[in-house]
Amino acid sequence: MGGTGVVTTGPGERGGGDGLHDPRPRGRAARAARALRAAAPKGRPPHDLVDRLAVVVTQALGVQGASVSALFAPGMSVPVGVSDPLAARAEQLQFTAGEGPCWEAYLTGTTVVADLADAAASQRRWPAYARALRHETGYQLVVALPVTLASGLVVALSTYEADRSGGAWWLDAVRVGSALGEVLDEASPPASEGGAVWLDSSTTARRSTVWTAEAVLIDNAPFLDHDRALDALRTYSLSEGTTVDDTAAALVEGRLTTREVLGR
Repeated sequence: MGGTGVVTTGPGERGGGDGLHDPRPRGRAARAARALRAAAPKGRPPHDLVDRLAVVVTQALGVQGASVSALFAPGMSVPVGVSDPLAARAEQLQFTAGEGPCWEAYLTGTTVVADLADAAASQRRWPAYARALRHETGYQLVVALPVTLASGLVVALSTYEADRSGGAWWLDAVRVGSALGEVLDEASPPASEGGAVWLDSSTTARRSTVWTAEAVLIDNAPFLDHDRALDALRTYSLSEGTTVDDTAAALVEGRLTTREVLGR
């Protein structure tokens, strides 16, 4: 279920004694897989299931944050679980930038390891994302693992660390991806039985404000379609140093106007 290949960016590409290619931390992946399976709900899954799984991942892998996003197309994602507010912010920054390791994992079907300690390398690849992530969160290492569920839906598990001491658990990332996929598949009954309630969590609902904001822009500027409306929200957010989620909330609540977003 998880991507079997690994794409690295930054100093990790060169190997060396930085811990990124030390095989010993692979045991963390096995521990995380066991912890995820142990966290599987015995009855009807709670709406915040994936938030809980994200916390399990941070504890088992020893990373500082984790998020899980459902991916529907390049540049289009919805957070379905986060371990904490800073991880939520990291996910929002990637959505705002419209680029980053999560979507590269989705497009390539491989685990992507982004070592942001090399500012030049990461900014060549994802300039807006790398700059914002380092500035707002302090994270230096991001690992994005794609997981394809039985329904065909692709989710991506992203982990975040402020340094590179966590080691190479991602060399055995397929083990973590398989466990996450099993738990989510088990928690996703057919629509006739209620469907996947974890796709309707409070974490997921926050992104729906963006779709409402797109509709506001289109109502006031009919020459826009949904893609161009999202592009406008991203352009405004990047220029103002905020996130699309925050911009959308301000627009929907009347604290921001269509004219301001479009710069007209």
